[in-house]
Amino acid sequence: MTEDACDTLFVFQAFDADTETVSAEWRVRIGDMDQLKSILAPESDGDPDLARRYSDLSANDMLQIGKLCLPPIVPDPIFTGLCRPSEAFDKVPYLIHTNLELPLMLEGRKPLAVFEDGYPSDWLEELLAPFNRFVASGQILRRIIEVPMPHLKQHRPDLEGMRTVFFALPGEEWRVDAYIDQIIHRTRDWDDDLERLQGSLLGYEDWQNDWWLEQRVKSRSTQS
Repeated sequence: MTEDACDTLFVFQAFDADTETVSAEWRVRIGDMDQLKSILAPESDGDPDLARRYSDLSANDMLQIGKLCLPPIVPDPIFTGLCRPSEAFDKVPYLIHTNLELPLMLEGRKPLAVFEDGYPSDWLEELLAPFNRFVASGQILRRIIEVPMPHLKQHRPDLEGMRTVFFALPGEEWRVDAYIDQIIHRTRDWDDDLERLQGSLLGYEDWQNDWWLEQRVKSRSTQS
C-alpha cells in the first residue's frame, strides 16, 4: 500500500450508549480530503491531517462522508464517529483490549482490567465513569490502591501520588492479588516472564502472549 493510500484510510465508529465505548468499526477509504475537512468543519480547523477522533456526527454528515468513500457507500445509521486507524494495533493478529475493556468484561471475555495514573486525575475519573453502574450492581468488582509520593509532588504540585484502579469479574479477584504481588511489587527488572504473566492476568490467551513476546524479541534484536 502506498503512502498516499494510507493517508486516505479512516474508520467509521459506532458507540454503545450503556458502556460509552466503541461497539463497532468499519474501515473505509476516502478520496477527497478537502471536502471531508469541509464536512467536519469547524472542528477540523487546526487539524490538517484529520488525526483527531470526530464523534457525534449527524446522520447527514455521515451520508455526505459516505459519498466521498471509494467506492461510495451509505453508512449504517449506527455509525456516528470517524477517526484514523491505529497502525500499531492493525499489525496485531488478535483483538487488543485497549479502550474495549468494559464491553469485553461485560461479555465475560476479559477477567481483569488495570488503569494507572497520578492522582487526582479528572481524565482518569472520566474514563472510568462508565464502569460505575456495573460496579454498583455487582457485575464488576473494583479495587483502588493509592500510593502517596511526596517526591513526585515536589515536581508536580498538582499530584499527590499514583493511583491504580483494578476491575475484576466476580470469581477472578485472585488476579488482582497476583497483579499487585507479582507485577506492582515485583522484586526484579521487567522481563519476558513478567510480560507473559501480565498478559495472562489481563485475559490474553497463550498464543496471543506467544506472538507478543516474539515481537519483543524481534524488537530487541533489531536494536542491538
